Amino acid sequence: MVANLTQTLSLLITANHILDYYSVFTGYGHISVRNPLNNATFLMTGNGQPPALVRSPQDIDEFYLEDASPANEGSQNPMNTSERFIHQGLLKRFPSLQSVVHSHSRSVIPFGIGGVPFQPTYHLAGGFIGEEAPVFEIADYYAPNDTQDLLVNKPRFGQALANTFLTSAHNASSAADVLEPDYNLVLQRGHGFTTTGTSIPQAVYRAVYTTWNAEVQASAITINDAAGQNRGVRYIAQQELADTLTLDNGAYTRDWMLWAAQVGVNPLYKNDLGYASIPAPSRSA
Repeated sequence: MVANLTQTLSLLITANHILDYYSVFTGYGHISVRNPLNNATFLMTGNGQPPALVRSPQDIDEFYLEDASPANEGSQNPMNTSERFIHQGLLKRFPSLQSVVHSHSRSVIPFGIGGVPFQPTYHLAGGFIGEEAPVFEIADYYAPNDTQDLLVNKPRFGQALANTFLTSAHNASSAADVLEPDYNLVLQRGHGFTTTGTSIPQAVYRAVYTTWNAEVQASAITINDAAGQNRGVRYIAQQELADTLTLDNGAYTRDWMLWAAQVGVNPLYKNDLGYASIPAPSRSA
């Protein structure tokens, strides 16, 4: 956990740039982090800036964890962060989470609507995805007078999405006692996906590799269909999932160093706080 607010804000700005660079974000998409100085609030971009153009603390707003209301009178228009309830719902529900990413990735959306489960295909994306990613169906939670635009823009939608990070067993009557999510990734039908992490770099790693896994899985399905032999796609096995999760949990620091360097020299991106570093990896990934 980064205890320094300036470094946290620098990482948050850098994360927006990395996620834009790798097309996880477009003009839309958002990432949040708990406020390291105030456990009652979280931070995310809030002035309607495209992620690529976020550059300073003025582009980041603070919201209360309890109800997602603005924590500062000078905050930007909350309507510009209408889906802050995605972040509020997850950070409030699961104390271990530090960062949340929401994306509208075109490579991932088909797996939320096409009837094909989203499954891990290779070692760097295997562990955190699990056997398959659940799909959040917002239509199950619409009230008669709701605007049905697929946005998670109400507290009950955010709470429902957070509960999708739990297995059906944990979503029973004892769900309130479950403080750790069962899933690290949930797809959203017709919308995109949300993933989480215990740090900003880990959440970014998972978001980028989610999109790459989608590309690999789609290619594998296409090749398998073209072969016409109905052999099926071979996904990561159960024991491999457990072992690659350990790998994934230690691998993201190497990618972050590269990704931060890439956006740091790209003239599109500006970070008024500088591109903060994180500890170098202690093992080969």
